Amino acid sequence: MSVSSSATDVANNEDLLSQLLVRLPPKSLLCFKSVSKQWLSLISSPQFISTHILCRGSASPSGLLLNNDYLHTPEFHYVPLTHSNPSQTSPPYLSYLGAPRIKILQSCNGLLLCSSAYQKNDPNYELKYFDDFTQTEDDVLLPDIWHVIPTISNSCIQTRIHYSGFRFYVCNPTTKQFNTLSFPFFQYHILALNLAFDPLHSPYYKILCILKKNLDTFIIHLYNSETKTWNPSSVSFNAPWEISFCEPVFCRRSIHWYSDRQTSLYYDVDKECLNPMPMPPSSTYGTVKYFGESGGHLHLIMSYVLELDVFELQKDYSAWSVRYHINLEAIRVSLYGMYGFSSNESIASVLRITRGEKEEESEAVVFMFGVEGIMVVSCNLSDGTHRRHTGLVPSQGDVHDFKLLHSYRDAFPFIETLSPI
Repeated sequence: MSVSSSATDVANNEDLLSQLLVRLPPKSLLCFKSVSKQWLSLISSPQFISTHILCRGSASPSGLLLNNDYLHTPEFHYVPLTHSNPSQTSPPYLSYLGAPRIKILQSCNGLLLCSSAYQKNDPNYELKYFDDFTQTEDDVLLPDIWHVIPTISNSCIQTRIHYSGFRFYVCNPTTKQFNTLSFPFFQYHILALNLAFDPLHSPYYKILCILKKNLDTFIIHLYNSETKTWNPSSVSFNAPWEISFCEPVFCRRSIHWYSDRQTSLYYDVDKECLNPMPMPPSSTYGTVKYFGESGGHLHLIMSYVLELDVFELQKDYSAWSVRYHINLEAIRVSLYGMYGFSSNESIASVLRITRGEKEEESEAVVFMFGVEGIMVVSCNLSDGTHRRHTGLVPSQGDVHDFKLLHSYRDAFPFIETLSPI
């Protein structure tokens, strides 16, 4: 049998073809859609997409997208996490949203929750401006895609700025599919939007909308992409203002928030209920320097100094225990010796903790900001060695622009997925 006839047999056998294609990465499959109508139909089918997601399992991020602070561009700084040649890595842009000043609010298993800030002089601006941040009944007359709400910032502080309106999206940067969120009329302030998505459990996502009723009383509304409806949750609760509702971490089918107090909260998406989550005492360990998830484990860094303890939460939520240790000062000194990076004038922060399957594979991605420029390194949490990332090289004129100073609050994992929106 010739090679050409074998290839023809494979192409004509959809089951065999599916078994071969399902092992390829998402970007390759998107290119192969143009091979033929048969391949397009196969790769686009819900059954194939579901099989592909299950075969990949819990995919690891290939890079980090760093927010650009509502700059008038859909581009983001990108930090590749793989060991492949970074110059061959094509970072995802969100130009297909057709919106200005895009900011990522959350990344969740391949999907992004984003906002776009509009000004009155923007061509597509269709909002009237409200002097206060409360809704009025006139809001209902606006198109569903528009919604005037309090500014959602990293610190959850409502501030009056020159932006006049916001749009919110859930998008898949791999497939370039997106959904513009529409909102019903809410009686209270919107404090935060959180995304919950687990493709191994369901192809549908949920949006948690936290409304602030008064100083310490909150209400939850839940959006389900399967039914495309908002449903008021039965949860109305009291919580201290120190809880960081704007910095959610989705892990183990729940949305988690940290707090500066000894107890915080997490929301079980399936049971639609709140549960307490302990916190290490801030008086002992300092302020939160990192809060994230890797491999189904929650990690937290609290510190006053450059020697950081990385805490990991027990799966029964009983307590946090120290899992790793990071010495940022040692990294700064090492970079000074290797690359001439000033150790005295640079600022260091942890962008991500990656928990490896083996202890020696666990890493911390560290962001360095100094007078010489910007550098990102990966530090092995087992032996302290590090490797330098390329990319994220600003022009000399940008070096002193503190908008380029990033922390974990600006760093969002990019995971390739075919998950539909």
